[in-house]
Amino acid sequence: MKQATDKRYRAARRSRSASAAAVAEGRGANRALEALGGAARAALETGDIDRLVEALGATSRLPAREAERTKARFFRELGQKAEAPGQRPRIWEWTRLGATRPEREARQMACALLDLFWRDHRRDVERITLNLSKDEDGEVRRYALGTIGRIVRADFARRFRYLKRWCNLPDPAIRRQMIISVVAVADSKHPEWAAPLLDLLEAHLGERDPYVRANLGPVALGHGMLGAYPRETLQRLLEWCHRDDEIVRWNVAMAFTSPFAGRVWKEALEILGVLSRDPRRFVWEAAASAMRNLVEIRRREVEPVLRRWMVDPETAVAAANALTNLSAS
Repeated sequence: MKQATDKRYRAARRSRSASAAAVAEGRGANRALEALGGAARAALETGDIDRLVEALGATSRLPAREAERTKARFFRELGQKAEAPGQRPRIWEWTRLGATRPEREARQMACALLDLFWRDHRRDVERITLNLSKDEDGEVRRYALGTIGRIVRADFARRFRYLKRWCNLPDPAIRRQMIISVVAVADSKHPEWAAPLLDLLEAHLGERDPYVRANLGPVALGHGMLGAYPRETLQRLLEWCHRDDEIVRWNVAMAFTSPFAGRVWKEALEILGVLSRDPRRFVWEAAASAMRNLVEIRRREVEPVLRRWMVDPETAVAAANALTNLSAS
């Protein structure tokens, strides 16, 4: 009885501590946002962004999630200020200067604002965005992906051509980011975007550069297209899986390593059944990785299929590889 009471007491104490921590985080985020607002007002009056960048840097002392929320809210507010004609030139200057500063938060701010100035300064925005898309800091590159997505989504009919052009630039680091940006552009509310986006990715299916390949199948196709346009994407994957190019086949298989593969597990197995018969290790191992992902998501439905495939000499190696070290749960 006493032991149960002690457990309840400790649980209640942990709950109170967690609540207090959450309140403290909230207060810290609010104070940081107030400091950012004050720094922005001062910078708008004086033109000096040093204090603003310093206040942005201070968000790093917050827990990571709160820091991101605080910056995102501040960047939205700053973007709204940029719509005011009197403040727009100065905020553009901050954007341009922030992109070249050493502080990560300054470059993130530039990414958050760049797309707002596309109509005013298209060539500068394009140049700066491409530079930030290959920034040495991964968090800045992540922000730049959002920039690219917003630029294209704001006027897909007119701006998609820029994404196509960027995907063909000689720098593989930029091409990789443009391929990943498909995730930020794809939107199930716009089914008319599916065909051009799939056409764009098809043009790079056989690209052997490891930067591009590592992100085309698993990320752009798996997370982006399969998530937003499953029917259209499956049609293309079924077509592509019959091509002989091993890089194309690898990308097709790796599309099913994303969480969205579980929604289309029947169709995925049909395609992976083709790829698992490929004698090239590079291909059948990719198929096995995808099958392993499907087992983890839809074990009841998928495992019996793979057990049957282990009887077939042509699919046995990939199926066995997929089921290796399968947990008993």
